[in-house]
Amino acid sequence: MKILIDARALQTYSAFRGIGRYIRHIIRSVGSEDDDCGFLFFKEKKQRPETDRAVFTSSPRRLITLTDRLCLTRIFKTHSCYCYHSTAYALPARFAGIRYILTVHDLTPLHFPQFFTARHRIIFKTIIRSAARADLVLANSRTTAHDLASYIHISEERIKTVYHMLDERLTEAEAIRPKFPLPSEYLLYVGGADRIKNLETLLGVIPLLKIPLVIAGEIDVSRQNELCSRLGHRWQPYLHFTGFIPDGELAYLYRHAAVFVCPSLNEGFGFPPLEALQCGTPAVVSRAGSLDEVLGDAALFVDDPFDAGEFTVRIRMLLEDSRLREEMILRGREQVKAYSPLNFKKNLLGIYRQMGS
Repeated sequence: MKILIDARALQTYSAFRGIGRYIRHIIRSVGSEDDDCGFLFFKEKKQRPETDRAVFTSSPRRLITLTDRLCLTRIFKTHSCYCYHSTAYALPARFAGIRYILTVHDLTPLHFPQFFTARHRIIFKTIIRSAARADLVLANSRTTAHDLASYIHISEERIKTVYHMLDERLTEAEAIRPKFPLPSEYLLYVGGADRIKNLETLLGVIPLLKIPLVIAGEIDVSRQNELCSRLGHRWQPYLHFTGFIPDGELAYLYRHAAVFVCPSLNEGFGFPPLEALQCGTPAVVSRAGSLDEVLGDAALFVDDPFDAGEFTVRIRMLLEDSRLREEMILRGREQVKAYSPLNFKKNLLGIYRQMGS
């Protein structure tokens, strides 16, 4: 094994968010046929790794940046690695003979520090600063690449944009109707409920359109209660939380939604809006981060992410104008072709081979 790819985020809360999807896509793309690749996991975790090419580290989840300095060097030697790809955590100190790749997903905590704890900001800055030790930094959009170059001032030659892929199984697999009751017509949001996701603005759409909103994703009860309380008693029945939902049921939610909505204040890439387009559902999204770059002309954009009225206007356009709706669905089908598994695999393998040359 020559290339070690960090998959430890699959053993954390990030497993079912964008980072988790990204790592699973790497495993699917190179983990089954490239003998040079191995995937790093925490040893103490009980769940079975999602690949038979697992390499285990005894380092704990806490203080990863510190413990990796000790644990990873031993693994590099034992497995004769020439390249280490960190998909989520800070790179360790330089080690002779090892080339480093770091993936940067976004710089949200730097743009909106008020939404993150001091501890989170410190950890994130440590990760970003470790890019200075990387032989190559992978950004998931040109927007993220530009932000990164501005922040750490590394040469453009050391930053490469590699767009994520979309899993075609989301559309090919049979959609499974969720066991919980669904409204006959609903707006759909998929993702976390962090402050950066700006769900408070989205709640303002409900009284204006009088259409239920389904929020799919693992959201803790306290946050659910907070969002419900902001709606007021009358409109609370219009808000539906699904909790964690498997891909088969997620595909059903996408396909049957009237409109997908995303009011986020910043996105490095944005899987859910693209997945909605992939499933034939038109999207209304904020013009935040890389969303306009990634979605192109295949979505309707809201310039002010805090303006519930502007979201309402865009959503109503799709609900009432069938020709516009069909046009956006067709644009979406074309747009998602750029994020094929074949393109992702080709780009990733090219980078790994470059590191070995």
